[in-house]
Amino acid sequence: MAMTRQSAGEGALLVFSLAALGVVVGALTVALDFAVDGAAAVFGTCGWLGWLLPVAGFATFGAYRALRLDFSWSTAQVMEAVRDGRPVPAPLAPAIIVGTSLTVLCGGSVGKEAAALQMGAAASEPFRRFLPGRLSRLLPSAALAAALGAMLDAPLAGAVFSFEALRRRPRSVADVFAPVVTALVAWGVTEAAGVRFLVAAPLALDAAALGLAGGAALAGGLAAGLLALLFCRALLALRKGLARLGAPVFALAVGGVATALVLGYAELFHYEGLRAFCGTGAAQISVALSGGDLPWWAFAMKAALTLLTLAGGFKGGEIMPVLAIGACLGVALADGAAALGATEVAQGVLAAAVMAAFFAGCTNCPLTAGMFVLELLGPGALAVSAPAVAVAFLIARSVSLYPTSLASRSGAEKPVSG
Repeated sequence: MAMTRQSAGEGALLVFSLAALGVVVGALTVALDFAVDGAAAVFGTCGWLGWLLPVAGFATFGAYRALRLDFSWSTAQVMEAVRDGRPVPAPLAPAIIVGTSLTVLCGGSVGKEAAALQMGAAASEPFRRFLPGRLSRLLPSAALAAALGAMLDAPLAGAVFSFEALRRRPRSVADVFAPVVTALVAWGVTEAAGVRFLVAAPLALDAAALGLAGGAALAGGLAAGLLALLFCRALLALRKGLARLGAPVFALAVGGVATALVLGYAELFHYEGLRAFCGTGAAQISVALSGGDLPWWAFAMKAALTLLTLAGGFKGGEIMPVLAIGACLGVALADGAAALGATEVAQGVLAAAVMAAFFAGCTNCPLTAGMFVLELLGPGALAVSAPAVAVAFLIARSVSLYPTSLASRSGAEKPVSG
């Protein structure tokens, strides 16, 4: 009887802790969203801020030092710490909000989602002291699920990601229960605050359109897988090269100056449209999925700016730019199909499929990609995206932005970590 009473008490404490953690992660996600969107709006009206990107990097470095944080903390390292049961410092939560906002304010191409993962894991640390060890281990991965699910508007995808990216198999009902509950609570907080990743209608396709789009999506998956290989390897090479400079401030200086020069001379050489590809990439995703106009080279431009920003060590997320690159690649493929006379292939459908495929290729998380598309765009989009996701995953399975998603494989290439 005493054991039963103790188990019931621990269960109630776990549920309370998960719900409270979900509220905190949801509130921090709202703060991150408002801060980054506000910074993007300022950059949109003050393009000259691009010249100050190196200054933003140095200011972020100073903020980390002031909080006594190692500047090398990245999403990849946070996920490694969660997998290994090591603590993630709580001050990382405010630091990543400040760092991501400064990067976007000065034109860096980063997103909010991976930054939210760092923030969520850091926020879980104070809660762990209230639970016994066997239960406290559930909180960091649950926080990852909550942060990604709330920011992407897809709580179940966040829960799947917490297992897939860490290569963990659930060992009990509590292992599944924890991320789902925390993700749903955090998502409820962001919904109440009006934070939305994307307002998009589900894709409805008849049988004929489904077959045609599925065939095009296979080609899209091939292209996405090859681009994911190139992107991850290029990021690894750039980071290795800049690491030879020594201290992080040198990488920030080189990466920041290179990006600042590209952005700063936009008006002089009349390519002002380049600045539209700074920031998170949410605008490109919305245009791509709605069938709007984007130049065929948009994916290459977004990829180049993202590589420069991330390789330089600037703080921010990888996931939103990755989704934007994939969506823009889908637009380019749709334009190519139209040029060949295949006008029946809808741009929005192909953009959704290639977006999911490129995400799967860059993260080695195909199940998360599928769940994300299902929650965001419905079963029709999932049916089209599934072949593309599978092909891209098989092509790019030797690389990943996150080392933890490769940890269980032998013979894999050294992962891309920040």
